[in-house]
Amino acid sequence: MSEAPSTGRVRQLATRLPPATTSAAAARDFVTAALRSWAVGDDLVCDVVLATSELVTNAIEHSAGDIRLELSLTGGRVLLRVGDDATTTPVRKPPDLMSERSRGLTIVAALSESWGHEPDHVGKWVWAEFGQVSVPSGAPVAATHRESAASLPLDNQ
Repeated sequence: MSEAPSTGRVRQLATRLPPATTSAAAARDFVTAALRSWAVGDDLVCDVVLATSELVTNAIEHSAGDIRLELSLTGGRVLLRVGDDATTTPVRKPPDLMSERSRGLTIVAALSESWGHEPDHVGKWVWAEFGQVSVPSGAPVAATHRESAASLPLDNQ
């Protein structure tokens, strides 16, 4: 069981998803369950889930391999990372009012405090960080699947 964020501990979950249209819904369910088990407030859950949907949809559209999703809660801040095998740099485009596309990164930027991308040996990660989470120190933390084997102190990251 993870400790409350004020203790300097990290709560982390990760999963892999196939490059299929059903993966966006699976990612939303995964993130919702994780954040609720960590006692994150509903407003922030909604923001992170919407950003998750946008980033996973982009990964499905622009890559061919599995999608990697990581979620962490550290010191009251949520970090969402979505990885794929594409090496192209994500570009936030002005939305075309007549198009149903090209709004994903604009939505992520509006919901998060910051977002960005970084290359890795497989392709890239696109990440978004969300503001201060108020988690009561006595809040129960439900067990969830794929939780990291141990919560790591921040200085071990």
